[in-house]
Amino acid sequence: MVYTIFSVPGWELAVLGNTIELTVQIQRAMREGGAKPMSAEAPELLDQVIAYVERHLGDKLSLTEIARRFYVSESTITQTFRKKMGDSFYHCVTQRRLIAAKNLIREGVSLEQVGQMVGFGDYSSFYRAFKQEYGIPPRQYKQMQGVNT
Repeated sequence: MVYTIFSVPGWELAVLGNTIELTVQIQRAMREGGAKPMSAEAPELLDQVIAYVERHLGDKLSLTEIARRFYVSESTITQTFRKKMGDSFYHCVTQRRLIAAKNLIREGVSLEQVGQMVGFGDYSSFYRAFKQEYGIPPRQYKQMQGVNT
């Protein structure tokens, strides 16, 4: 014999009870302001921000946008990076971009395209950041890697 929910006595009360419970939970969430902001001490905040940055290296990444996206203040992001990474948010973003750029260079992508793909506004910005971080220009790095130009 096959039972369905409609053949079990009291099913209407069970559905009504679940509906009331769900409605109460929705009302509480709305009254409490929805999503709760993460604290600076939450270890997952830094991990989530870095993962977001990695996925969006080619986009314009601002401290304001990141703070808004993760429901924290700009100072929370700044303090978290300083405390846990020992560096600024923007320097960490630049380092991630340059690491991705090195990988693209090794894959043979043109230097001009590399800079754009990892979020630098123009080649000269990419060049300056690369040289400052690694001490050599991107073209020299490409030659050292044996990548054909």
